[in-house]
Amino acid sequence: MTEAFALLIPVAAITAMVVRRYWWLTRIRSWSMYPTLRPADCVPTRRIRGTKPVRRGDIVVIDSAELGRRVVKRVIGLPGETVEVSPHGVTVDGVPLAEPYVAAHGGPAGRFRVPAHAYVVLGDNRPQSSDSRSWMTPYVPATAIRGRLGT
Repeated sequence: MTEAFALLIPVAAITAMVVRRYWWLTRIRSWSMYPTLRPADCVPTRRIRGTKPVRRGDIVVIDSAELGRRVVKRVIGLPGETVEVSPHGVTVDGVPLAEPYVAAHGGPAGRFRVPAHAYVVLGDNRPQSSDSRSWMTPYVPATAIRGRLGT
């Protein structure tokens, strides 16, 4: 039994190091992603390593140079797309986007032509979210996306 326990400690330590290299817990700090996420939620986040591209609908952790902190938002616009946000919803290249996760529409409106290697991100709780619509630099560079929640 003692030998098995002695083997268990290094195996657990190696497992913890491997998990930590690829995953971390993100604590939600605002209501911007409600009802999907609430303040104080802790969500597993997988580091982005360039092997799996970011897709529309992904919830991502972003290093925001403008805000000086990490933020959690949903990817809405992909490189090369035109995103239009209005009080009634979102269109991508003129096609209405189905968004069953949105708590309420509202907040700033805008039209965005997403450049290469960048994304438009929005919170699910649009009236309460500081996101691409209100940032001085509305496009999130691919290099600023640190992780994807829950995948």
